[in-house]
Amino acid sequence: MFKSALLASLITLTHISTVMAQEVPPVIVLPGSMNASFGSVGPLEPGNLLSDVTVEQGVTMWRRGPLFVMGFVDVTMRADSHGLAWNNTLPHVSGAKIVFAGQAGVLQAVAGVAGDLRRETPKGTRPAGYVSYWAGWHTPGGHAQLPGSIWATSGVTTASEPDNWITAAHVEQGVAVKRMGDFSVVPFAALTATTDTRNYVWNNRGSLDAGVKVRTRIGGAAVDLGVAERVTRSWNGRQSDAAPIVFLNVWLGWMPRVSR
Repeated sequence: MFKSALLASLITLTHISTVMAQEVPPVIVLPGSMNASFGSVGPLEPGNLLSDVTVEQGVTMWRRGPLFVMGFVDVTMRADSHGLAWNNTLPHVSGAKIVFAGQAGVLQAVAGVAGDLRRETPKGTRPAGYVSYWAGWHTPGGHAQLPGSIWATSGVTTASEPDNWITAAHVEQGVAVKRMGDFSVVPFAALTATTDTRNYVWNNRGSLDAGVKVRTRIGGAAVDLGVAERVTRSWNGRQSDAAPIVFLNVWLGWMPRVSR
């Protein structure tokens, strides 16, 4: 049933892009991004260091106001220092997405195919489909700024778990208390929760972070370097523990335009 729905979504997206081809602007937009994170995982994987780099490239097939239809490909390279199977993957997704980008955030509905070349158990491609939401804010607050963000995703996202519906959400709020040139010092708190329908331990956990980071921009990339105390709870075994973490996050976006 789920695979049939994904196939129908892909056919619908293809039909939309064909029928509305005359509405593609004379300049084709190629939005893309690179998101990288490096650091310690937390108390449920003590001493484990994780690196995660995702690169996505899209092409806008149709646009009307804040509504987009896009084709895209994204590839993630993930590895850790302990060699755990769920942390050592090369997942990739390609397909089409409907994107609504407004003042309240960015909402996406994605349909396509996913692959995941694990080191020991390579997988073929599988249908993938999910919805995601992201919003960010930078509210003035007296002598300090109040940067924050929220994101959530829900659906079948990886070929290594083709029958597993994974839902994850994250919210963060910071206070930019000091600015030194291009650097900001930001104490923050963040909450992340993940669950799935197959009850896998690595997908069923929640964490609360409280710490401080330094935020800057280097060559157009947004960079966060910080430390925090992380309290993590496993939904399965009700295990809860705390440990310090360190992290480095880098985000870079681009949007070249090509004349038709």
